[in-house]
Amino acid sequence: MSLDLFDRKAEIASKRMVVGFDGFTDTIVRVVRETAGEGRLETCFPTIRSFGEYLAAQAEKSCSLELKIQARQLGGNLPYVSRAAGLLGLNVTCIGMLGEGAPGPLFQEMPCRMYSFAAPGESTCLEFQDGKVFLAPQYRLSDDPWQLVQKATGGGASRLFAESDLMALLNWSELPFAQSLWEHVYQESLADVPPQKDRWAFFDLCDCTRRPAGELEAVLTLIGRFAEKRTAVLSLNENEALVAARAARLGTRDLAGVGEALRERFGITEVLIHTLRKSLLCTPRGVARQATRFISAPKISTGAGDHFNAAACLGAVLGLTDEERLTLSNRFSSLYVESGTTPSLESLGL
Repeated sequence: MSLDLFDRKAEIASKRMVVGFDGFTDTIVRVVRETAGEGRLETCFPTIRSFGEYLAAQAEKSCSLELKIQARQLGGNLPYVSRAAGLLGLNVTCIGMLGEGAPGPLFQEMPCRMYSFAAPGESTCLEFQDGKVFLAPQYRLSDDPWQLVQKATGGGASRLFAESDLMALLNWSELPFAQSLWEHVYQESLADVPPQKDRWAFFDLCDCTRRPAGELEAVLTLIGRFAEKRTAVLSLNENEALVAARAARLGTRDLAGVGEALRERFGITEVLIHTLRKSLLCTPRGVARQATRFISAPKISTGAGDHFNAAACLGAVLGLTDEERLTLSNRFSSLYVESGTTPSLESLGL
């Protein structure tokens, strides 16, 4: 499949993407299972299951664990998606928690225009071959979140979102003020304008396991309101899709069925679901499916879903077919996981 992406670099650069609202600094670690000794190499827990079984065995005993620090880097959905989308060539503006007064040093590398309204959160990411576990304290703001956003952008946030070809609202689950911010974006950027279905609104809830069902239904209903004004895409991983299905009482665990039911129940234009081994896109045109190139020994897993989403945003604004959008997203994210670095547009071979 040839998408001629390299020949469309000028078109890509003309597409305006505005992203909100999170931002973290991640400490990436592996959990040591056995320290090195004479004739013995250090080993780490390879999988979440093996780590979980070890923890369960320590019940009523207590334990201590050694963390092998791999890296300290930018984190959160906004930084990963924004950086990846910028490296793909999109014209990206992000409004997030990137530093007090100005973006901090970890975020300076991001190839996009940045507005920071708060200090970043802190998280520790336990990496395994089959996934990752994020540990982060609760995050609270001392002032009204939307007022902070407006102050950081010189009052321009509403205009930035309104003029975007694609707005991406990310990490609803981890930010207690995300619902309020998303509602402000709708009310101040879209509510009073005619529908523009050639423009996009992209959403990633993040791991919503701990959020009450009523809150999850409320945000899905809000995304349906965005869909009245733009083509709205809800991106979910497998766990998030099943949590959403349970919260909304959809009565199915089949992923295609979940995607279709979310569309019909909440009026969301498209639902994009990605797992370790497959991805699917549910739209008014039907369900497109594609196998994912599974990477058995990933160099990195943190940010894989964000790279998938960044490429999905690119495919959307370029008007690619459903199958082409899945191909682009899968290729981009699998190369990232395999190499540990964000691939260039040229290296995709599409």
